[in-house]
Amino acid sequence: MLGHYRTFLRLLEIINVLVKFKIEPFASQFLPYRLLTWSYGWRSATRKVRRDNDAPVRLRLALEALGPTFVKFGQALSTRMDALPEEVGMEMKKLQDDVAPFTFETVREILEAELDGPLEKFFINFNPVPVASASMAQVHRATTQGGRDVAVKVRRPNVANIIEMDIGMLTTLAEFIERNFPEWKRLRAKRVVEEFAASIRNELDFQVEAARADQFQKNFKLDPELMIPAVLWELTSSQILTMEWINGVPIDELTKNPNPNLDSKQISINLISGFFKQVFRDGFFHADQHPGNIFILETGTVALLDFGIIGRIKTQDRIWLAELLQGFISRDYAKVAQVHLDAGYVPRDTDLDEFEDACRQISEPIFGQAVKDISIGRLLAQLFKVTERFNMSVQPHLLLLQKTMLTLEGVGREINPELNMWFLAEPLIREWMMENLGPRGQIKIATKHLKRATNSSLLLPELVFNGVDKLANDRLVVNLNSDSLEKLERHINLGFRRQASAIMGAGLFLGGAVMVDSGVEPIWYWPPLLLAALFFMRSIFSRNH
Repeated sequence: MLGHYRTFLRLLEIINVLVKFKIEPFASQFLPYRLLTWSYGWRSATRKVRRDNDAPVRLRLALEALGPTFVKFGQALSTRMDALPEEVGMEMKKLQDDVAPFTFETVREILEAELDGPLEKFFINFNPVPVASASMAQVHRATTQGGRDVAVKVRRPNVANIIEMDIGMLTTLAEFIERNFPEWKRLRAKRVVEEFAASIRNELDFQVEAARADQFQKNFKLDPELMIPAVLWELTSSQILTMEWINGVPIDELTKNPNPNLDSKQISINLISGFFKQVFRDGFFHADQHPGNIFILETGTVALLDFGIIGRIKTQDRIWLAELLQGFISRDYAKVAQVHLDAGYVPRDTDLDEFEDACRQISEPIFGQAVKDISIGRLLAQLFKVTERFNMSVQPHLLLLQKTMLTLEGVGREINPELNMWFLAEPLIREWMMENLGPRGQIKIATKHLKRATNSSLLLPELVFNGVDKLANDRLVVNLNSDSLEKLERHINLGFRRQASAIMGAGLFLGGAVMVDSGVEPIWYWPPLLLAALFFMRSIFSRNH
């Protein structure tokens, strides 16, 4: 009963905020909403808000007033530049997540409950004043008993309950929109809410964020471009995240207070090249790289913080994305159109000539600008707009990537106005393509298949013997005719022959590929490659006899 009452109060609060800021799309559906909007207009403060701000700005202010769930939801919507009006999408990118901190007494209660002991048992010093405060958590600086300076992120009390309540309301709202606003069909509101719900629930669990940060640190352990702070797992739980303290400044401080000891151009290069390594090398990228999450150390090294939102790209999608960007870089729009078709981004019956012309129409004006003004992120945003008329299916990971690219370009150009993301991307993409699709890539693929074939061949006898044992002890119930066992024997023998041929072929291919990569004469690597082909053919076309 109490839960329903709280839900009702929250619903009234949401309606009150929507009415105050005159969020108009609902007015055409509900007469009571129109009347409330009109009546609120008599208030002087409300009149001023409405008069001084256009509709997209009022929507942003309303989401900020509604709290963490709606702020995060608006930020998630900012990735949907394919479906939202551009002015709304750009306004969503400005959403602020700064709120008043909760008390140190509450912080202490949460820490001591989660760590199962008094605060002093774990920290020599703990600053009661937070260094940052957001809608889901706040961060304090502290020193561990081991003398290590750390940042301690503490989740807000009761925020999980509020978010779950709001997710339920957003789901209901999405269903209403899909039923009553056919012009918003492409937004796929219900799917967006489902994806958002999964994302924000992950953000609520700080152990998930800690695991992501740990993975990023391992990925960049040997790279000079980026530094990722270490996680202190013994002081981390679902409500607490403790990480190494970063002595640096937010990247946007470099434009306000330039530091002559730091090379802004090199910092921007490190930022972009580090991002492309995340995307193409790792398929695992930080998707919330706004200035507050990017710090610059005294050495000029870029440090990334806050791993609540990440993107993943599978290997095949990376290959398609690399080919897509290469096509744009070389202005080969026929290739761009073909990649879209091969990847399944557009239907098979798409007129490729027409699609090629559409790609040319959006790209050529961009390439006609000054080099420093050419934007990969903006190009992809316009591409998603154009593909709407070609029924391009929504690719959430690409939309998240496009949003991150656009943000990073803006951040990079703030400190280095001459930054050319295309110039930096091209050699990195070419190198990655050679690494994964050239001889070395083929060796990796062959090695992977060889391991899989070897593992399968090791498991096959056990599976066969288990089956025969069950059969011998009447534990396998099958209907056999007079020659079924003979057929079974033939199939088993055939499987062994095919497996052996595949293993031999993979081994010969691997040896030949190594020779190719080593630059030896063709007379040495052609025989093993031809034999590999024969063994592969034998593994495919072997028959029972």
